[in-house]
Amino acid sequence: MKKDETILNNPKATVPGTKGNQVPAVDLSARILQFLSKTETGQANLTEICRALGIYKSRGHSILQTLTAHGLVERDESTKRYGLGPAVLALSRAYLRNLDIRQAALPRLETLARETGGTALLGLVSGDSCFVVAKKDGQAPLGITIETGHRFPLTAGAHGKAIVASLPGEARTRILKRKHLYFHGKPETLQMDRLLEELAACREQGYALDMGELQPGIHAAAAPVFSGKGDVLGALIVIGPFPMETAPLVGGKVRDAAADLSRALGAHLDLDDRTGDL
Repeated sequence: MKKDETILNNPKATVPGTKGNQVPAVDLSARILQFLSKTETGQANLTEICRALGIYKSRGHSILQTLTAHGLVERDESTKRYGLGPAVLALSRAYLRNLDIRQAALPRLETLARETGGTALLGLVSGDSCFVVAKKDGQAPLGITIETGHRFPLTAGAHGKAIVASLPGEARTRILKRKHLYFHGKPETLQMDRLLEELAACREQGYALDMGELQPGIHAAAAPVFSGKGDVLGALIVIGPFPMETAPLVGGKVRDAAADLSRALGAHLDLDDRTGDL
């Protein structure tokens, strides 16, 4: 009996990449679906799938046949390539119906507020504004009076930098051509060369800062939140009087919380696991 047939007929047999007490067939099925969701074209042939997962073609073919029977995968007969099937969309819709982004954000905001001492906010993009839809207060001695429902200009401060830096190039260019930009406070104080450097740094580091430019003595760190389609939904923000020397650590915590929330919303992020301790 071939090795691959042994694995196929033995539910306890391990396969490459399987950990712990996972059921090999279920594990491989999940990994096939994840692989197809991340391919550039949304499709792959049997050879490409099996090579990526490190399994024999007979094994991959059997699982693909089963997934196809349940509508989770479909095969293009003309190209012999596999892609995600309509049943995945039905499952996604059921999941999204039960997912409230505000509820998903609250525990992460609570952790940010506790660990940084600042006020943690979730702001969502709507038109030219960023609306605060969730808030958790920290223990900073200076209270922040921002409440849920507060509207920021989209291009203001740390959240504006984080959101605009994460937009596709053409969308970002259109925004930066606007007459009134509030990234550095009043439009007349804007320094475009410095802003472009800040946006590039945000794309590299995953977070943006505002050190008292919108309001003297009040600092902010923000990181973008993405949808399952990769669109920028808004930003997680921490506001408070944290000192300059701890700003990168606060920014790192906001970045990691925003990435975690984005993944919970279905986004596929390729980020380093970088954290900081205050």
